Amino acid sequence: MDRDWVRLGEALKAARLALRPKPTQEDVAQSLGVSRATVQNIEQGKPLTRVNATIRAYAQLVGWTSDSPEQVLAGGAPVKAGVAPAEPAGRPEAEGLPLTVQEELEREGAVVDTAVVQLPDGTSVTVIVKGASKTPTPEERQRNLEAWRRVQPMLRELSYPTDRDSA
Repeated sequence: MDRDWVRLGEALKAARLALRPKPTQEDVAQSLGVSRATVQNIEQGKPLTRVNATIRAYAQLVGWTSDSPEQVLAGGAPVKAGVAPAEPAGRPEAEGLPLTVQEELEREGAVVDTAVVQLPDGTSVTVIVKGASKTPTPEERQRNLEAWRRVQPMLRELSYPTDRDSA
């Protein structure tokens, strides 16, 4: 999983600077029991192998929940401690679609491909193919595409009942 340490560092710094009174890096370092250089490294986004106790303590110092660093690293937003996270907003482009389609679009997983199949009566079927992983490896992406390519011909061969057929 890609982790955006620079994004986390910038977010922690912005949260620190938003506090009143505004603590300095030295103030944060003293509160956390680390050096100022450590705070600078965190705010500059020096990569680590995992979120450590110092980063969690920094997050809590600026008013975040202890799991907020992981959320920011994964591209999400921090959650203020003591505040319930907001319900995710619906995707504007999904408004008007059936709930099952909206839920599938919001489900984890990268879009592999899409297809529109024209039916004999002028209507169409739209297919959205999603993989299981939000960040697939090149091998997973290739497997997903190959599976989709095997299914496409079968989809195109499906017959669509017309009024004539049901009579």
